[in-house]
Amino acid sequence: MSVRRHPFSATVALLVILFLWAPLVIVALNSVNQDVLLATWKGATTHWYHQAFDNEDVRAGLRQTVTVAAATTVLSLVLAVTAALWWRRASPRMRRLFDGLTYLRIMLPEVVFAVALFLLFSRLEFPLGTTAIVIGHTVWNSAYATLIVQARVSTLDPALEDAAADLGANPWRTFRRVTIPGLLPGIAAAALLAFTFSFDDVVTSFYLTGAGTSTLPVVILSMIRFRITPEINAIGMMVMLFTVTMFAVGFIAVTKLGRGARRSLALPEVRGE
Repeated sequence: MSVRRHPFSATVALLVILFLWAPLVIVALNSVNQDVLLATWKGATTHWYHQAFDNEDVRAGLRQTVTVAAATTVLSLVLAVTAALWWRRASPRMRRLFDGLTYLRIMLPEVVFAVALFLLFSRLEFPLGTTAIVIGHTVWNSAYATLIVQARVSTLDPALEDAAADLGANPWRTFRRVTIPGLLPGIAAAALLAFTFSFDDVVTSFYLTGAGTSTLPVVILSMIRFRITPEINAIGMMVMLFTVTMFAVGFIAVTKLGRGARRSLALPEVRGE
């Protein structure tokens, strides 16, 4: 039986796709437009990309963003892996409580967490800046990382770890040679998500930023308060290309790790030394 085509549905889908991609196309065109006012098209140029690279505030914001994103990713993965392994052996009641607290961090608006952390740090006289931003991003991103690692943990067969122990492997060797290889695809996906979310975050970074510690999204936000320039479009285009590249690399890594994880779980390799 053939599926009937509905022109109305196809038209709506096409309009939605155009609506989603049109702003990105406009940003790409404006990033190479010679017209400073962006009123008309006056030819292509790469001058705005060079100007963005020469902007010290942009370079400092990029360094700050990468530092925060890297630290946030590491902390989120440590919390996610630890929590997921605990969740696997917890009682059903504790599992439900843990899942509720994890989903609550995702459901509540980010601005609520940002304001709450800002008030908490102010009450504790904790200095705003890089450390505060990393803590804020970790509170938010570790929830997503936990769900991804949790899903991977639920697919692991406990019999593999029991068999490794029967073969003489100690707990650390079992964890290193059996558990971690099985979790690698989930860890890679969680790392990609945490890094990307932290790299693009505006709300938490805006509330917790300190003097001289503005991340790149906060720098862009401060630049667009006056007017939109081709330089801002160039910066946005570079951020978009970086995000797409990260996604592509992460997808390839997760695919290869998923294949390698199945091959690395050979039990003779975990025999005690």
